[in-house]
Amino acid sequence: MKIANPKWKIFKPSTLFLFGLMVSFSGQVNGQKKVALVLSGGGAQGMAHIGVFKAFEEYSIPIDLIVGSSAGALVGGLYAAGVSVAEMEEMVRDGTIEHLFIGRPKRSDLPIWKRDELYLGNLSVGISDRQFIGSPGLLDDKLIWKSLFLLTASADYHANWDFDSLFVPFRSVASDLRKQAPFVFASGSLANALRPSMSIPLIYSPIQQNGQVLVDGGIYVKLPVGIAQRENPDFIIAVSAEDAPDYGAEVQGLGAMFEALNSRVLASGDSVDVRGWDYFFRVPTRGHHVLDFPAGEALMEAGYRAGTEAAKELVKLLAQNGINQRKIKSRAVYQHALDGKMLALNLKAQNADFDPELIRRKLKLPDSLSFDHQKLDDLIDEVYATDIYQAVIPALDHSGEAITLSLQEKPDIRTRGKLNISSTSGMTLFTRTDMPMSRFGGLVQLDAAFGNVSGGMQLAVYPVSYHKTGSRLPFSIRPAIEYSTHYHNYDLPGVKPLADRIHSHELSIHSATIVGWNRQMLLFGGVRSDDPGQILAAGPDFQFPEQLGQARPFLRIVFKEDHIKRDLPSVNGWKFGFQSDWIWQDEVTVNKKHLWSTLGTDLSFGWSGTAAIDYHEGHRSLPLFSMGKITSPNALSEKYFMYLWAEQVLNLSLETSHAFIRDDLRAVLKFTHSRFRDPVWSGLDQYQDTGLSAVDISINYLTIVGRLSLGWSFSQLEDFNGNSWTQIGLTL
Repeated sequence: MKIANPKWKIFKPSTLFLFGLMVSFSGQVNGQKKVALVLSGGGAQGMAHIGVFKAFEEYSIPIDLIVGSSAGALVGGLYAAGVSVAEMEEMVRDGTIEHLFIGRPKRSDLPIWKRDELYLGNLSVGISDRQFIGSPGLLDDKLIWKSLFLLTASADYHANWDFDSLFVPFRSVASDLRKQAPFVFASGSLANALRPSMSIPLIYSPIQQNGQVLVDGGIYVKLPVGIAQRENPDFIIAVSAEDAPDYGAEVQGLGAMFEALNSRVLASGDSVDVRGWDYFFRVPTRGHHVLDFPAGEALMEAGYRAGTEAAKELVKLLAQNGINQRKIKSRAVYQHALDGKMLALNLKAQNADFDPELIRRKLKLPDSLSFDHQKLDDLIDEVYATDIYQAVIPALDHSGEAITLSLQEKPDIRTRGKLNISSTSGMTLFTRTDMPMSRFGGLVQLDAAFGNVSGGMQLAVYPVSYHKTGSRLPFSIRPAIEYSTHYHNYDLPGVKPLADRIHSHELSIHSATIVGWNRQMLLFGGVRSDDPGQILAAGPDFQFPEQLGQARPFLRIVFKEDHIKRDLPSVNGWKFGFQSDWIWQDEVTVNKKHLWSTLGTDLSFGWSGTAAIDYHEGHRSLPLFSMGKITSPNALSEKYFMYLWAEQVLNLSLETSHAFIRDDLRAVLKFTHSRFRDPVWSGLDQYQDTGLSAVDISINYLTIVGRLSLGWSFSQLEDFNGNSWTQIGLTL
């Protein structure tokens, strides 16, 4: 049925008349009539429900029952647990909701040595018990379990695991694939009720429990009015935050594809065709697809505007039916009932052959602990950092006396990857393969890159993982044996070649000393060799050292301190580091010092940026350590900038970005200036006194699967001014 009401608000006069004549004793709360709020799904569009709650609170619209499906279950469930509207708004603004839905950890959730994994995909191929297994879903759910538990555990405890005793009584709707019917949660753990309702097929892994296979609630019921009717409310308000499906529209783009899947496949019919509500309105979310999490503030504002218009009418309609406005009761006890309570800490392994107490002893985990959100968050992160588990699912037992961590081990072998396509660096496929060695955290890790411009392999063996000696890893040691080989092909089609393919090989033993979660010191020792190929742009007097292609001992010291909590779409925090290398060649020690530092922070008016300094020094020996380094500006450095080919080089760079139109669409400006002495490439001779500067300007669109960018480069380098370029990055 198509409704021609431009405001998308509908009420039934006959129903209102009956409400004026009848009182349902079974549908009353403390002698008052009961109002049910039904919330639709919609992925990111469901964030509009937060704005609806805000408007309803301002107009004191009574809510005696919340029934939600998919995203509506998440927002409604958090509200029912006592999470305030202001807290949910902040969760949207700081990216918590987006991280929770997408399952991608924040940098602060990972120790410094694992933060490069943020840019790996979740699609994987693994081997477990001699069987090949694929990814259960496109997105990871480790963050979801942890976050939902921390947000809802106190409410579970205070309500004694009865959803009727929450801050607002609540029902979560999931879909049981085996019975091909909706499944309703009315008691138990809220986290266990919310997680299945969010499980969009192929995006998240299904939840298998008690012989059921539970997925997104929107498959069988998108707007669960019928579920609400079972609770005998006196008045049902139904809210849809999904766009009305346009069956004649052409589906374009990844976001539109998921939106079509959600609107046309996961449920039949439009929300306004659902019967049983007494008042219905739709939040206009057109233009925002189901994965459009960066538009969270705009979606909340749309929900607030629509909710405000609806609330003005509902105040009158509810009053006509003897339903009065009510004050909101205190929610503090639902969020803080467990604060400071001493709880036993139990560990439960999925593999019956593995004694989880080994992990307790290894990490020095306590037998009991005081309930504290931050301490529990840190503890779970530390268990993940062992590289043994792919999921750690926390739960509070029904006695309210213990927390149990269910540990799900990683597959025996797991491979993940990402694909980068660029007009400057060609196509590169990067893969990372992990193979746990033992129950004590030993790990074999293989990184491989395959590309027409650059690539290589790095194999590292960590016999044992770090050794914890206190809270949040104040000190630990992580030794490794590592072999790496890399190549860089500078003979690109259509580009003036500076060199042909260059190889480097390195075999080292190194130890990582971690002093805290954000600080790391690495000491490398080993041998390396470099095969420089043919340097086409080198000056006529340039001579390679005689033993450059032979194995030479080297020593490297690296220090990193990383306090960046968020880097996309804007940088929040700071980091600093340095690296220094010493290479022994013949009887002469060749020192190549490499100093880098990066500072990133949120600046005024939404601007953010990073600054970096690089310094290189050699003795006409061609510092091959730096030849493969890509510095900004990307296009010019990858195509033409071999300015590291000098006896001394000092690089200064600055990058700043600004969002426009929306947070995930950003303009990026990169500037670099290089000073050098005695360049190997004769084309740089004329710039020795003045240095060489370049600028990149680009427009970047950030998506959950990578970054798309289009930009232009400008340089003082003659014959290479104004080179436009494009770059595509996909993370699978």
